[in-house]
Amino acid sequence: MITRRGFNSIAVSMAALGVAAPKAALSQSPGNVARNKTLIVAVQAEAPVYRNVGQANPYSINNEDFRGSIINMFEPLFYYNSNKNEVIPWVAAGLESNEDYTSFTVKLRDGVTWSDGKPFTADDVVYTLEMLMANGKGKRDLTQSSGVADAVKAVSKIDPLTVKIDLNKGDPRFAFKYLINYFDIGLQWLPAHVWRDIPDPAAFSFFDVAKGWPLTTGPWKVTRFTDNQIFMDRRPEWWATKAGLATMPAMERVITIPGGTRDRMAQLVAANQVDIVNDIQISEVMKQLVTQNPKITTFTGKNSPYGAKDWWPTSLYFNHKSEKWADVDVRRALNHYLDRKQLIDTAYAGASEAKFDPYPGFGSLKPYIDAIRPIADKYGIGHFDKAKGDALMQKAGFAKNDAGIWAKDGKPLSAVIEAIPVLNAIGPVVAQQLKNAGVDASFRSTPESRAIMRDGKYDLCLFGHRGSISDPYATLENYHSRNALPVGQPILLPARWSNADYDKIVDEASKVPPNDPRLMDLVKAAMEIWMREAVEAPISEWYHRVPMNQTYWTGWPSEEDPYMQPSFWYTSGSFGYVMPKLKPAS
Repeated sequence: MITRRGFNSIAVSMAALGVAAPKAALSQSPGNVARNKTLIVAVQAEAPVYRNVGQANPYSINNEDFRGSIINMFEPLFYYNSNKNEVIPWVAAGLESNEDYTSFTVKLRDGVTWSDGKPFTADDVVYTLEMLMANGKGKRDLTQSSGVADAVKAVSKIDPLTVKIDLNKGDPRFAFKYLINYFDIGLQWLPAHVWRDIPDPAAFSFFDVAKGWPLTTGPWKVTRFTDNQIFMDRRPEWWATKAGLATMPAMERVITIPGGTRDRMAQLVAANQVDIVNDIQISEVMKQLVTQNPKITTFTGKNSPYGAKDWWPTSLYFNHKSEKWADVDVRRALNHYLDRKQLIDTAYAGASEAKFDPYPGFGSLKPYIDAIRPIADKYGIGHFDKAKGDALMQKAGFAKNDAGIWAKDGKPLSAVIEAIPVLNAIGPVVAQQLKNAGVDASFRSTPESRAIMRDGKYDLCLFGHRGSISDPYATLENYHSRNALPVGQPILLPARWSNADYDKIVDEASKVPPNDPRLMDLVKAAMEIWMREAVEAPISEWYHRVPMNQTYWTGWPSEEDPYMQPSFWYTSGSFGYVMPKLKPAS
């Protein structure tokens, strides 16, 4: 249990996929598994093929191929199901904090084992945290190491199943940042008996089929990893079945392939060649899929919006390290140039809602969203008004040249808008709206776009947010100056904005527990600065429109049975909770 002591709350053949037809064997390594015993996942990778073959280090900055596949072999201390606001103890049995949130104690579940049979113990938790702390104080070339190093003062083993984590300062949200996994939040735990002798953790791929690497506590082992497919085969034993937490997965093999374009993924799932794919963001395409193929369902079944609201509302981000966007009037002008209704109608067939703030529209956040709406209105954030945009550009010293492009000191205002593939539906529309307003804007989405955004080398970009679920603080923290790294240093969230007054408010909010009434005034004060400075241009809510094929597998998450999110690419590894719950269709 978790105590509440201060803890608030159609071009791919079966052979190419590496599966056998139910009644026919195909010669391939590492052996044949019938299609009706195989789960096939098509992930929208950054490139047509996997580019980091053999990379199974969960903390490598080059592990994008890891998402949607091997990440789901790693099991967390706790899962979190946002659909039910439910914490699910997994390899941990309990969690406590002291009164001032400067110390957390984790009680591990007895009987958890690694895939090599060795027990999962406090040594593994201590090693993982200490490794990240050391890296965060040194080279900082592992994901999450900086945050862990900043937060954790010391970690100690009390007994083989108990870990004590002391923090540098009280943090009532520490558990929800690192110990409880949901969406893209949470840590992956490493086997100390393998990793402790590795001199450079960032250079360690943790992949060797002969050695059974990566070792995890999940029911899978990697048997194949090439540039076009990853095989995870079911192991004969899994501690969770003995503990009565889960049944052994019905599928014997999970194959992940690069899905390619949105159109190709739609073709694959429509042809029953794969079982689940990444977001198909265009609502009309989703409508066609569920109408034309009776085997395809979504989180909302056959009904619009064909998916579930996510924590990832979309914004147009300014690169605040670029002088191009240093003038707040220019940022405000671009905000006014975006016609969000047209964007949503064009890209999503109207199946979304316009945004004026960075918060996802979850019910638990509604009081805060309602409270900051007047602030957004005061500064015009989220308001389409071309005339106001023009006036702001003129105030900033711009005038239109003969080509109709805003220019200052003879230099036209141009911008390339970068985006990852899942935003390809909306990107060209944003670019055209800005171009119509006099900004020489173009849209680009390439295999390199994510790295360009991550390294801060973009002009404008389209991206979402990985912030709040029920507690407004998480989104506030995204814009703290500690995330405004110099260009060239990778970071997930692209804004790189900094404001000392904003930081002070966020630092104060960090001391206030979730659901504390004092948070409301702090959120409003922080958002006053955020809106005034037009940090970004919010666009729309994000829905995960994930088609799930029931030809071979049933029991997918849904509104009727919302046991977890269906999004298999989350770095939390939450799809590992879904797979054992899927049942054969026949």
